[in-house]
Amino acid sequence: MGLVSRVIWHVNRSPLRYAVKTGYSALHLNEKRERRRQLQLLNVSAAERAKADDLNRDGYAIVTELMDPSVQVEFAEAGRTRLDNIETAQDKQTSTWKKFWVRLLDAEMENGRLSADNVFVRYALQPPVINVIASALGEIPWLDYVLLSYSRHTGEELQSSQLWHRDHDDVRVIKLFSYLTDVETDGDGPFTFLPRQSTDKFGYPLLGSHFPDERIFQKVPREDVKVMKAPRLTSFMVDTAKCLHMGSRMGPGHGRLLYTATFFAFPIMYPFERPRPFLATPETSPLEKLVMGL
Repeated sequence: MGLVSRVIWHVNRSPLRYAVKTGYSALHLNEKRERRRQLQLLNVSAAERAKADDLNRDGYAIVTELMDPSVQVEFAEAGRTRLDNIETAQDKQTSTWKKFWVRLLDAEMENGRLSADNVFVRYALQPPVINVIASALGEIPWLDYVLLSYSRHTGEELQSSQLWHRDHDDVRVIKLFSYLTDVETDGDGPFTFLPRQSTDKFGYPLLGSHFPDERIFQKVPREDVKVMKAPRLTSFMVDTAKCLHMGSRMGPGHGRLLYTATFFAFPIMYPFERPRPFLATPETSPLEKLVMGL
């Protein structure tokens, strides 16, 4: 992490993050206005608005019933195919700093980009997904990346995202998670989090960013914890900037295939030019291009 990135990361752990976000947004006022205007054109259902309210109030929402069944079928089959080819994916992944993870989409990127017609990109672009997140943020969101990760047991001490943490990439970080394997026991490494109200009890410690259980439960009752044990194709959204969370605590012989799509409110807090990880096709709509930043 460079010096400027590190400074911004620390700012995002303090109340200053709101001032920085406001100031940086003012530099992109025209696009912010366009994203807010486009929100008014969306056909948002009552169910989608209710899920947006859940996100804003509690920091999470279960959205399985909003997913398009036909897309889910293709999505599930694509997950099985990637899992069958995990050894090839492991050899071609571009990031290996999380030893308990295998990134399964790196191998199919072209010059670091996924095509907009890739099922894992289309899953994030479903109208109900955009409608919920846009309603929660008050504007058309920015899709930062999609990820398909296979978590496995390593026998090593808990590290990085296996410990309790918040994401400090931005003021709000809304992630869509979908299980592509059944996650029904502790050994399956369920995504585990504290709702927004419980996370607020913990606050923002000056030292440290990843915390063991005993540190968390000095301030937060254990009964506040939400453990996402659920069958394959369960989908849920969590604001990981506002909710302490952890996962991938795998038992021996267990594996977990998880899809993640990460959204921000434009502009992102790290003001650096970087290639977008998506590639439009002739069928990509103007709204989808706006979401993908293309």
